[in-house]
Amino acid sequence: MFDARQAIADGKIVHVRATDTTKNPALQYRGARTDDGCVVIRHDTEIGEGDNAKITFYSIYIHLQNVIPTLSVGKKVYRKDILGTPGQIYGQFPQIHFEIVCDEANLKKMIGREPGPVGQTGRTDAVYGDIWFFIPRGAKLFANEPHPYRDDDSAAAVGGLHLQGSLVEAGTSCDLVVRMHYEKNCTLTTYIQDADGSWSPFGVMPAENEAEYNLYKRATALAGRYNDGSLSGIGANVTAPSPSAIFEMIRFGRCINDQLASGARFNHWRNVRTPDGDGWINLSMPCVRVYSDADFPEWAGWSFIEDDSTRDSLCDSPRVRQWLDVNNSGHVTHAEAVAALSADAVKQRLSHAVCKFPSEWCGDGLSERYWWLKSPHEALSNPLSDATFSTLISHAHALGFWEDIIDVDLPPSNRCWHLPVTAFIKQMRNCRWLSSGELERVYPNTYVGRSGGRIRQAPNVVSDDMRDRYRVALNRLMEKHSITKNPMRISHFLGQGAEESRTLVWMEEHRSEASCNSLYARVNGNDLPGDGYKFRGRGMKQLTGKYNYVEYWVYRGWLARNAFTPSWWRHPHPVRPNIAAPDIILAVPYNAIDAGVWYWEAGPNRGLPHPKSTINVHADEGVSEQVVERVTRAINGALNGLENRIYHTLRLFGVFGDN
Repeated sequence: MFDARQAIADGKIVHVRATDTTKNPALQYRGARTDDGCVVIRHDTEIGEGDNAKITFYSIYIHLQNVIPTLSVGKKVYRKDILGTPGQIYGQFPQIHFEIVCDEANLKKMIGREPGPVGQTGRTDAVYGDIWFFIPRGAKLFANEPHPYRDDDSAAAVGGLHLQGSLVEAGTSCDLVVRMHYEKNCTLTTYIQDADGSWSPFGVMPAENEAEYNLYKRATALAGRYNDGSLSGIGANVTAPSPSAIFEMIRFGRCINDQLASGARFNHWRNVRTPDGDGWINLSMPCVRVYSDADFPEWAGWSFIEDDSTRDSLCDSPRVRQWLDVNNSGHVTHAEAVAALSADAVKQRLSHAVCKFPSEWCGDGLSERYWWLKSPHEALSNPLSDATFSTLISHAHALGFWEDIIDVDLPPSNRCWHLPVTAFIKQMRNCRWLSSGELERVYPNTYVGRSGGRIRQAPNVVSDDMRDRYRVALNRLMEKHSITKNPMRISHFLGQGAEESRTLVWMEEHRSEASCNSLYARVNGNDLPGDGYKFRGRGMKQLTGKYNYVEYWVYRGWLARNAFTPSWWRHPHPVRPNIAAPDIILAVPYNAIDAGVWYWEAGPNRGLPHPKSTINVHADEGVSEQVVERVTRAINGALNGLENRIYHTLRLFGVFGDN
């Protein structure tokens, strides 16, 4: 996941120091060489929508044996760019010291709150990764899945819905946290709180096979339950939720983008493992709190340590000492602390601990910081002499660099928040929100395509304004439909978009009315004069034909399925679907992207005998010319523009992939 030679993310160099190749005695501490080559990168990125989701952090690479000569302060670097080669640390080779830091203001934006436990609501400006449900004790538990209209299946029977008693009369006996993880399958893991306040896995329900691939089918099936007769007797005015909103409920645990219609009721029931038995719990209850990985929740292991007030570089955090007190004696010796570091529970806690402590790379106050090395201490068998201490301070000065960095957002050296590097990189890999700069790299201002075996530059260009018009919707909808789950999916999706929408420039088909009506006569549900042009290609994936428009309108809740005759184009006396304003796809940027993402998820005319509903199935097979061809057939029904689709998909996999 991380190569010590490479930049971990796009950024700008704020400090670079070439390796001192002289025999500087300060770098020969105790007769062993330590390399001082160093690069510091500032990373400005976005994890969601709005200013509070714009974050800055810094990555530090030191003890490089060689630094790439072309690197300089202010130079833009990209993820995976080579920075140098690992060097020596006290004679040990090859090694590198690597860390990630930020100031408190950016940490607050990164986690969506003050450092500490999560609040009463999860953030919605940034949502990515797994979904977490906090369920207070007393939740009702049912043996059979209730109707989504019902918020409590032990309530009185209504219409065709019968009551069932809760499996536990008093409700669940303790607070629960349920983690919902989609990755092809859907896995629900239940956590319970330990006596020390931490959270541990209690049990895992059997995985729902290929649930991620079938989210659209599941959403439409749940929407269908509002019209299957089970609600007869409740009244004629039941407002059915749209499949789009239901999709969000079962994907995110709440509506993030497309809200439930006024008066619509939908309850998110899941079969959950609890200490009181397995059963169906309503995860939409008002008392249930919903979060995502973007909240850095404590039950995912995250903790924030800022209770060490010392300035001597000795960790004296009461909270960390409590972790190291594995025998609960109330006191931790140095030897016990060292031994505790090998305990799995301690290692797990430390691996997700975000800690506030001074940087070791600042030259100011070195003598005051390390004075304790000259006195007897349980961590030091032999205190340092004045001469040895002076040599150590010279060594630390030679390696330091903090004062040399001129950057207004660099945290003060004594108020740095240090992020656990492995956990943080993994966390950020779950967030593939594209900033303005990143989307420009995906779809540059000048369009370049491939056809006839040649790379060609096209006359049309995409502008910053045009990218910004669609960027938020593009990010939100790719996350909604799990396209951001891995580099293969996002490369295929955006690679196809480079051809279908000419990198967001062409959001409608460029054909005359006469040619559209001629070409699409009696195709895709077009059964009236003018339908070919009225339902011409629009949106990011060029949604085409009345049939596809109708399916999308039903998905959004703009058209009821019982308002028209099925297969109307073959019926002698049909009630035709009424879509009066198809240009709403173009008028609203969200719709232009959503229509394309919907077709990626559910396109009914792909012509492939595949049992799943999403093109993510094909994208997960990898990134190759053969897979791009399969994806192209699924979207286009043919192989129009295949060469260009291959070119862009492979190009983008070079950006998003790990190789």
